[in-house]
Amino acid sequence: FTIDEEGGRVSRIGATIGYNVGDGHLLDPMQSYEHLGAQGAYDNAKYLAENISWHGFNLDFAPVADTNSNPNNTVIGTRAYSTDFDTAANLVAAAVQGFHDGGTGCALKHFPGHGDTSGDTHAGSVVLKKSLNELRANELKPFKAGIDAGADIVMLAHIVVEEVGEPTLFSSKLIKDVLRDELNFKGVVVTDGLTMKAMTDVYSSGE
Repeated sequence: FTIDEEGGRVSRIGATIGYNVGDGHLLDPMQSYEHLGAQGAYDNAKYLAENISWHGFNLDFAPVADTNSNPNNTVIGTRAYSTDFDTAANLVAAAVQGFHDGGTGCALKHFPGHGDTSGDTHAGSVVLKKSLNELRANELKPFKAGIDAGADIVMLAHIVVEEVGEPTLFSSKLIKDVLRDELNFKGVVVTDGLTMKAMTDVYSSGE
């Protein structure tokens, strides 16, 4: 039983029926806790896990493993843990442990990295103008750290990496070669929502 619960503006339970563990406080976007370091990321993730678990969920579509590296990005922004790739990697790894210790599985999103885009895949197609080597040196660091920490799931972004030329969810290069073979991810791979316009504006349901 899954849910999106990140804190901040992605708070499906916290902003509606409320939390029930601890003091029940709503969490702000994750980047606002960056100054608390790995312990803060761990504590927040554990708190989220305990609360969604209390409501009967056992998997959270979090943490966001994107990096807030583009100030023009409105869809990710402060949902990410940091503007720095190495810092984000450290905090994402701590968050994965926090989710597990809080009693739920977790999902890294949005592979291979949605932070350095200026478009929103909810609204239409988005192209990431970076080479695979640039991704390896930057965007993939938090995903690698989260995978090494034991993340259960990786969620695919609907972005098109310019060098690859097709949406991530259709790309053997990104999923098999990079995610499975290079990053050694053995867990479950899921797509982002297939009703998002980056998909429906271009592909039919059958496709």
